[in-house]
Amino acid sequence: MSKEKFNYAKAYPSDYLRNLDLGGKVQTVTITDWRYCDETDIGKNGEPMEGIGIFLTKTEKLFVLNVTNYGTIEGLHGHDPEDWKGKKITIYPTTCRFGRDPKHPCIRIKNKDPETGKDPDILQ
Repeated sequence: MSKEKFNYAKAYPSDYLRNLDLGGKVQTVTITDWRYCDETDIGKNGEPMEGIGIFLTKTEKLFVLNVTNYGTIEGLHGHDPEDWKGKKITIYPTTCRFGRDPKHPCIRIKNKDPETGKDPDILQ
């Protein structure tokens, strides 16, 4: 019987940024690049992921954006992900509704530009 404390991320590694990768902490990071999801990006359900992923400082993992997180960044930094490079966002672990699960672990992006304090522009 092991005395080692259980580590979910060690037992079930992922190439994608997940809620528990944040260690329960709010993190301000810089977007370094982006790419479209492709046939190599497979979700936990075995289906290909859609949309885009962004690369961030502080991690080598790809953060695949859902529509909500894309919209938050779009409001802060514009429609074109190419314009997001070098821009900061603040991410935090939380829960959200996913399918029938009302408390699915997820990552959200704060609705404030960490550099300017600006609220997102929803009319872009």
